[in-house]
Amino acid sequence: MLPRPEKIIFMDGFAAQDARVEEQLCPELEKEEYRIQIAPERIMLTGSGKIGLFYARTTLDQLRMVYGDMLPCMKVADRPAYPYRSFHIDCARHYFPIDELKKMIRMSAEFKLNRFHWHISDDQGWRIESKCYPRLHEIGAVRGGDYFGNYHSDQPEGGYYRREEVREIVDYCGQFGIEVVPEIDMPGHVTAILAAYPELSCAGEPVEVGMRAGIFKELFCAGKEETFAFIHNLLDELLELFPGKYFHIGGDEAPKERWRACPYCQKRMKEEGFQNEQELQGYFCNRIASYLLSKGRIPIVWNEAVYGGNLDKEAVVQLWTEDKDDQIKAHLDKGGKAVLSVVENCYCDYPYGMHSLKDVYQLNMNPRELGGHGKDSVLGTEVLIWTEFIRSHITLEEMSWPRFAASAEVGWCGEKSPGYEDFSRRLEVLFPLFAKYGIRAAGMEEWVPDEDKAAEQAAAFQMNFSEKDREEVRRLQEDI
Repeated sequence: MLPRPEKIIFMDGFAAQDARVEEQLCPELEKEEYRIQIAPERIMLTGSGKIGLFYARTTLDQLRMVYGDMLPCMKVADRPAYPYRSFHIDCARHYFPIDELKKMIRMSAEFKLNRFHWHISDDQGWRIESKCYPRLHEIGAVRGGDYFGNYHSDQPEGGYYRREEVREIVDYCGQFGIEVVPEIDMPGHVTAILAAYPELSCAGEPVEVGMRAGIFKELFCAGKEETFAFIHNLLDELLELFPGKYFHIGGDEAPKERWRACPYCQKRMKEEGFQNEQELQGYFCNRIASYLLSKGRIPIVWNEAVYGGNLDKEAVVQLWTEDKDDQIKAHLDKGGKAVLSVVENCYCDYPYGMHSLKDVYQLNMNPRELGGHGKDSVLGTEVLIWTEFIRSHITLEEMSWPRFAASAEVGWCGEKSPGYEDFSRRLEVLFPLFAKYGIRAAGMEEWVPDEDKAAEQAAAFQMNFSEKDREEVRRLQEDI
């Protein structure tokens, strides 16, 4: 079974093929906790609510797949180690229709993932219909071509989700206990928004929707009050579509060149007494976080947002890259929480030869950045698929699966994870699940490539980046 249940006790005998299945609620159980008792004539599923019962059914279905007609009598007691077990799909770089998203969601539910981090805006596209600011989807959703890595095309690329489609995805996720966590990245990664509303930038000059990968210099202006009015109005509209507890506001890869040259931003810094632009970014994120908190939502940020040292402790930090000057630890020292998404173990847009299935499974849930806080500060983990170099649903699925399943077991089992070898044996038995849900997963021979194949894959992937591109990214990263 995947994820492996916390406790299984086998008993004598087998369930009859016509054994009746009964369900019951038990309020004493925790939110996602469930029980299964298989006897010769009856199978009892117990959960604290709708989601616990769904997880019990899911585990029972996997048991039937493993044992067929000879289902052993047993007792199963199970609950997750971490409450936040997330998967991420980037639909900003390349748009994927809702039918494909539904396949990915249903497959994720099979392995008890419970958050869908929906990346719906970036430099290369805005993907949600907006009644409040229609130029977002009229202009920001379409770019003039694709220049991602070795793929070059002058054909326009676009697409956005209508409001009723967004509601359809949210409702569909709800059937399986999955909360949608939308992300509007800011103050950086906003080129598509500024293409539609250039007055929100520092210079106020027209820009084009991004057509390449990398880090862009354009930012929301942190000195203009119009910027915050725009964001608040936009959030009001989006919060109607996304009723979940969490809302991601980005905060990553925001080079400060524009802010240093901006009289509005410099005036803001002087008024607030900030020593550097990192503190200005903390101020920016805090204003958005405060607005979300006032609406009963919990903001999430990428870990660069802590670099100013003044981020509100109520903002959850998603840890994906290095900790500068122990700022992540300092945020946790204040009582902050973290979601773990370390690149080497969680980014599935890299080939298996760089981030193998085993690498995903071996995510360290207590990295150095947590200091002495350990599990007390960790809400859970997230596995991600970025799509700069992923254009088709087949590639999306092969790169994601079965790596998403490995992350699901890490988040569910925590320190009690039975190990990669045990996991991979169970995965082989349950591999037909992917075909059941119409998912084209990477074959078993691809999970952990040998040294030669890994080197070949890494070399091919690196060809997406010219030396000029690498130097530009290095320069901009130093300014984040």
